[in-house]
Amino acid sequence: MERSQKEAQVSELRSIFKNMSAAVLVDYRGIEANQVVELRKKLNDASSTMKVIKNSLARIAAEDTPFAELADQFTQTRALVYCDGDAVQQAKVLSEATKSVDNLKILAGILVGDSKTSILNTGEVEALSKLPSREELIVKLLFIMQSPATQFVRTLNAVPTKFVHILAAVRDSK
Repeated sequence: MERSQKEAQVSELRSIFKNMSAAVLVDYRGIEANQVVELRKKLNDASSTMKVIKNSLARIAAEDTPFAELADQFTQTRALVYCDGDAVQQAKVLSEATKSVDNLKILAGILVGDSKTSILNTGEVEALSKLPSREELIVKLLFIMQSPATQFVRTLNAVPTKFVHILAAVRDSK
């Protein structure tokens, strides 16, 4: 590989490391090509990308990025699964894939926020995969926010309803 190609890969990796919101480092040694293709399709459906990385270039690209803490993990056969969106969906796809593909191993993960970067171990990535999706959390939040208003309307409606029932009982008694 020529120097210009290596520099291009380093700049591409550096932009990925700086712009992604969540990533998981996986070991894919011993996985058949058709299994990798199927995994990439599932990840694409979850708005995630799987990129096989060259370890020495990844270590160089990780400098001055949130991935600097994971630079020691760039050894042997590694792939980076990253996304700009929902980290939970990505973790769910990977967790499901590790159960069906024997040689796929989750090594570490990273969540990048505005003010904080969190390094995740394998267990924490698995725990992330068990969280509800973003849409489910939004629905639950809206239901909780709507509940007091609904209860207030029921309370206001109870007084006229009781009055009508009393009038109906008086009418029936005469």
